[in-house]
Amino acid sequence: MADDFSQVEAFAGLDETGRQALREAAERMPVKGGEYLVRYGEEADALYLVSTGRFYVQLSNGRVVAEIGAGEPVGELAFFSGGTRTADVRASRDSTVFRLTREAYDSIVAKHPKIADSILATVSSRLARTTASSSAMEAKPGKVVALMPAAGSQLPEGFAERLGAALGRHNETRIVTLAEKPEGVSADSDALSQWLGELERKAKRVILVAGGERGWDRAIARNADDLILVAPLFEEECDRSDLEDYAIPLFLRANRMLILWREREAQEITGSGRWLDSRNVKLHHQVPLDSEAAFARVGRFMAGRANGVVLAGGGALGCAHVGVMQALLENDIPIDFYGGTSAGAAMGGALAQGLTPEETIVQMQDMFIAKKAMKRVTVPVHSILDPRVFDEQLELRYSNKDIADLPYNFFGVSTNLSTNSVYVHRRGPLWHAVRASGSLPTILPPFITREGDILVDGGVLDNIPVTIMREAKAGPNVVVSLRSDAGEEWRLDTKYRFLRSRGKLLADVLLRRKPKHEFPSIVEIMSRSMVVSSASAVRDNLSQADVLLMPPIPETMKILDWHLGRDLSESARQYTAQRIIEQQDLADMKDPLTA
Repeated sequence: MADDFSQVEAFAGLDETGRQALREAAERMPVKGGEYLVRYGEEADALYLVSTGRFYVQLSNGRVVAEIGAGEPVGELAFFSGGTRTADVRASRDSTVFRLTREAYDSIVAKHPKIADSILATVSSRLARTTASSSAMEAKPGKVVALMPAAGSQLPEGFAERLGAALGRHNETRIVTLAEKPEGVSADSDALSQWLGELERKAKRVILVAGGERGWDRAIARNADDLILVAPLFEEECDRSDLEDYAIPLFLRANRMLILWREREAQEITGSGRWLDSRNVKLHHQVPLDSEAAFARVGRFMAGRANGVVLAGGGALGCAHVGVMQALLENDIPIDFYGGTSAGAAMGGALAQGLTPEETIVQMQDMFIAKKAMKRVTVPVHSILDPRVFDEQLELRYSNKDIADLPYNFFGVSTNLSTNSVYVHRRGPLWHAVRASGSLPTILPPFITREGDILVDGGVLDNIPVTIMREAKAGPNVVVSLRSDAGEEWRLDTKYRFLRSRGKLLADVLLRRKPKHEFPSIVEIMSRSMVVSSASAVRDNLSQADVLLMPPIPETMKILDWHLGRDLSESARQYTAQRIIEQQDLADMKDPLTA
């Protein structure tokens, strides 16, 4: 942008005379990545205009609420109101700004009084984005990415190029290496930042590749929006390198990613947690070098085009999720991130392991029909059902494998009664996450974590966790809502006087007789009560869906009718396949190479 104030939002309406006055009065300032431009509570004695680079706005409570890029003003609200700074503004990479003091601004306005109204009118449009009540940002990919090996390792041969090609399916991408650095330009100089800024303006996305030279590697860390660390999964040495110690603090957690590579897809994934523990990245990805699909998946995350599925709870009704996902995969719509509550966590967790939809349905039938995992009644002290068979089946089929070792990203949601909050499972044994997420209150005993937290079904607070998915990644999300989430009224053609006595109940249970008059069961009452508890969250989350699917479910089907699961899955598959034909936003989620 150099000093062209016509590209600055607040000054775009000024004539050339006014812009020339600004050029003469403004002071050019370099700001290194990680440095603060303004601090909360400081006097707002200057207005800043971003020339190159990027900044983020952080409230005093640590929440990041905005990003500011080239061509945008910084601190204009407090400057024009004469107040103090309402947030910290920090450079996310090496940047350049123009500083306009209050004295200089007042002098310009005195000479050109007609421009003040134009400036203030434009600035007023940004008030909602700069107030302290701003909401937290959703995930958003950066334009410039620093690609670095972790723990002093080396990038596999051709790795950067394959990653660039995957990103290039979505955005024009430029890969920049140490060999391209202009001769005679120091890595610590402002000239290098200016050169990198020019490269950024000429390409939609830029990947800066570490080259093993200390000055260059640190410079690209200071000039990038996002950091991608690349680690050999099975390497014994996993301690952070000096370069990582320098680079990681320059980036917000939301802008840090880890890629764990292995030679072959057939190799079992183990040990991811030891790489994650000291790096505190937002997301990590498993990439076998013999899988182009894995590179394509990471490319979608980098491009902000990763496909997520958000799966609601609903017991056996959740078999519809399997049919939906089968239709997506059959129609070349890849699924990059699985998230869900209760039955949604169970179905999503199965596919995140790498199971096929058919294997998932077979697994559910075997658990709930052949093994009768939720049929055993117990003394109703902690719960109505004895969970031992259920737990054994979950541990057998989902295993103690760390969620971090799944080939696909996954989260499950449960409700933490210890803190009265939503609990998001991203680490720990997969079967624990599925068990906790599906712990129907009173039906099953709660799950107790190692830290002593008491967890029950996630549907109590968040039956459709779209917000969690949107904060985790950028890109479209398919939300699958089940009948119980549709908000329809529930009425029965029965009377209260038909409630059976203890003796009648016992006789009917022992003789396996169906009651003459329909009356809600305890399972139905509990499942519907949970929907009431999270009704407002459900309505809000449904409105956030990029694609909302509500597969048809038989009115008579109940949440423990697992014997109807296969038929429900097939009808959901057919329903989704038709929606893909009819709905463009679903078709747009296809892989670019197959669309």
